[in-house]
Amino acid sequence: MKNSITLLALLISTSLFGQATGKVEYKHLGVSFTIPDGWMGQEAEMGYLIASNNIPGLILLMPHDQPYTVEQLKTQAQAGLNEGNGTNLQMSGAISELTSNAVGAEFNGTLEWQPAKAYIIGMSNPHGYGLSIMAITTSDKYNDSYPGYAKAVMKSVQFSQPESKEDIGEWKEWMKGVKLTYMESYSSISPGVDGMTGGGYSFSKEIDLCSAGYFIYYGSSNISTGSDNSSAYSNSKDSGNGSWDIRVGPDGNPVLVLSFNTGETASYTLTYKDKKLYLNGTRYFRTKEGQYAPSCN
Repeated sequence: MKNSITLLALLISTSLFGQATGKVEYKHLGVSFTIPDGWMGQEAEMGYLIASNNIPGLILLMPHDQPYTVEQLKTQAQAGLNEGNGTNLQMSGAISELTSNAVGAEFNGTLEWQPAKAYIIGMSNPHGYGLSIMAITTSDKYNDSYPGYAKAVMKSVQFSQPESKEDIGEWKEWMKGVKLTYMESYSSISPGVDGMTGGGYSFSKEIDLCSAGYFIYYGSSNISTGSDNSSAYSNSKDSGNGSWDIRVGPDGNPVLVLSFNTGETASYTLTYKDKKLYLNGTRYFRTKEGQYAPSCN
């Protein structure tokens, strides 16, 4: 629900819309849908907007930022949408399983401090990133037809294997059986003062991508500060297991997806430049031999 000022303006007036109709396809997402008859659409920063000259409000399609299961979508729905700046929508009715990969519910609250009501559908995508479909208007204009508007778009949605900008299969082979390591450190010295130790920190993160399809995650930190030869020291170590995969991201680039056994998911956009590997723009070392080999069984 970003750019809610724009959304609020469109709830009041649909004159800002273009004239796109019919089928809309995003091959890099592996998603297509059809704009309902009598409606028109246009792209926006937050997703895809569909509006009508006769029906107040709009239908908003928003791609997810990572793959979600149906159960995860239910959990998100119960948490509601709270974007700050007067935008807060909470589930006001029972959540329904609409299909094997879609759930829907009514939400009530405010949009930019204005009373608003919506019917929101969350769709899971078996090939990667799903999407949410929101039929929203001001509270005084909402009626029983709005769930139908969202469901009409949902029924037209087709998911397919995304078309990547790069060879996903080649990435999977290259990342199989490797250790990914990120390291950061800083230290300071207190010059000219006897007995002052200064301070500093170190941080490291390792991700072992095992050939069998599971991963092992290690994270550690060490922060120290002190004076008069005394110091405070703390460290934390976290490890977890789950499955890993490389998929096509929303922008068509390869994405490393870590699915933890706890149900959490982490995603990293992969880039390789000047013989260096980057995860979400951060340099990681890729190793696979000797003491720097992954700790896989």
